[in-house]
Amino acid sequence: MRTSAKNPQKSGSCKVPSESGAKNMARDHLSRMTQALRGSTAVSYILDSQFRVLYCNPAWNRFAKANGAPQLTNEAVVGSDLFDAIPDVLRAVYSNAFRQVLSTGRVWEQSYECSGPTLFRMFRMRIHLLKPQNWFLVTNALIVERSHTRAAEPDSNTYVDANGLITTCAHCRCSKRVGSSDQWDFVPEYLQPKSAVKVIHALCPVCRVYFYPLH
Repeated sequence: MRTSAKNPQKSGSCKVPSESGAKNMARDHLSRMTQALRGSTAVSYILDSQFRVLYCNPAWNRFAKANGAPQLTNEAVVGSDLFDAIPDVLRAVYSNAFRQVLSTGRVWEQSYECSGPTLFRMFRMRIHLLKPQNWFLVTNALIVERSHTRAAEPDSNTYVDANGLITTCAHCRCSKRVGSSDQWDFVPEYLQPKSAVKVIHALCPVCRVYFYPLH
């Protein structure tokens, strides 16, 4: 009994989309995601697989304008590399986070402080993997907002080193006292958008222990 050979083009095959088709699929995917994020109160953005910004939602724009950075609204940051905006001391932390999300597909979460001169704020960051493009959705939900309970006055003798630099914690934004590794103070003046101070970033002892113990 003879059996006819199956046509390989009709059996178990799938059509691979053309380059233009793949681009249209990616564009449609981004459009659906941005539509869903427009009404979200969480400060959110989408990154491509190379960590370039594809989209920032209206909550991002409102946050940037409210904190004296209208130049960082959606149109200005699209296409930029996220890691160019992350302080050196935290790049390994977020590099590992994105790598973990990509390899496991699970959501990565971290609480962090992002205070301004007048308000103490804590956010909850979540990094989601968007398949099949291996993009990332990053959401930042506000979990605490209140007035500061403590603040120090600016003093160049206390905070400005011999090179004219102020060392600020990349997490809590406190300023390090010159000549002391353990004493850091919250100085609102140094967080003003138009402040003329030159800042370098580090992690204060408290933030290193409680928020970044593995780094």
